[in-house]
Amino acid sequence: MGWANCGKDSRGRPIGYAHSATCDDPGCDVPIDRGLSHACGDMHGPEDKRGGIGCEEYFCSKHLFVCIDNIARCARCAEEHEKMHPEEG
Repeated sequence: MGWANCGKDSRGRPIGYAHSATCDDPGCDVPIDRGLSHACGDMHGPEDKRGGIGCEEYFCSKHLFVCIDNIARCARCAEEHEKMHPEEG
């Protein structure tokens, strides 16, 4: 199995880089796909594999921020991650 089609998220949206979408940031209509390069956190789903958080949404590069642990998250999750892991800052 590849990463092109990874099933569906909890909202029933198809995920994987083969699925075209737009950025999940409110008001942003930048075209993206629902692959890992646009996922908040380092994996599909609400929790990343290193114990951090992700929100199960997908964002354009303007709305993803690389945290100190080198994982891209949306602004809301990046802020929450920093609160949970102040030792990384």
